Amino acid sequence: MHMREGCAVCEAEFHRFAHTIAGIGFAAEEVPAPDYIRDLLLARIEREPRIPAQANTDGKTAAGMPSETQFRAAAAPFLSSQTKRQKVSVLPWVLVILIIALGIFAVYNWKSAQELGQRLQANQAANRTDVAEFQRQLGFQKARIDQLEELQALVTRPETRIARLIGQAGAPSYAGAMVWDTKNNKCLVFGAFSPTPQGKVHQLWFFSPKTKIPIGLLKPDAAGMVSASLEVPKEAEGATAVVVTLEPDNGSQIPTAPYCAAGRID
Repeated sequence: MHMREGCAVCEAEFHRFAHTIAGIGFAAEEVPAPDYIRDLLLARIEREPRIPAQANTDGKTAAGMPSETQFRAAAAPFLSSQTKRQKVSVLPWVLVILIIALGIFAVYNWKSAQELGQRLQANQAANRTDVAEFQRQLGFQKARIDQLEELQALVTRPETRIARLIGQAGAPSYAGAMVWDTKNNKCLVFGAFSPTPQGKVHQLWFFSPKTKIPIGLLKPDAAGMVSASLEVPKEAEGATAVVVTLEPDNGSQIPTAPYCAAGRID
């Protein structure tokens, strides 16, 4: 896959080593014939028809013994076939080496493909996580925009009542505001609160001269920011103050002192 992407250096190295592997079997030197070949050759000569002896240079003949030329002529077919057999016997080893090399190359490519597949799967998982986080943030920002548009519409209505939330002695860093739409019995709460301890949650209350009415739970994000839209019950119609307390996770029916933040409803 890497060479298909166009790496000329690696492609040249691959072809160079392929030729080297192919030539390994032909690089060995020829081995001299063993001693017993001569015995076999002489036995074969004995079975050949006799050739009349030729006169030597001084008029004498070597009766019963072939000349050097005859000896070489008789040995030539056997020696030639022996050399051919030696060359032919090298070919299977060359094929074996090539098969092993191709096997190693295939295993390497398979492992590389596996590693690439694992990296692609990891990248896809990371991308899916990033997309999910982006969608979550996008949804969060859209909710914030909707609340701001709702808040802008609320503050211009004459029936809207507003309270500024001020941190009390035990929680001076708390700050925020409450906008109450008395016509539709809804309120928007936003501000900067401290993160709640484990097992605790902030709760919003409306106080009237006669009663203390729980409105809903407020859950700050990791940065301590609160933005919530809550339903206001009808019995809170005469409320004059708003209070934020720290309660158990499931809320409470009676506010727990000390209060975190409080404000007068104007």
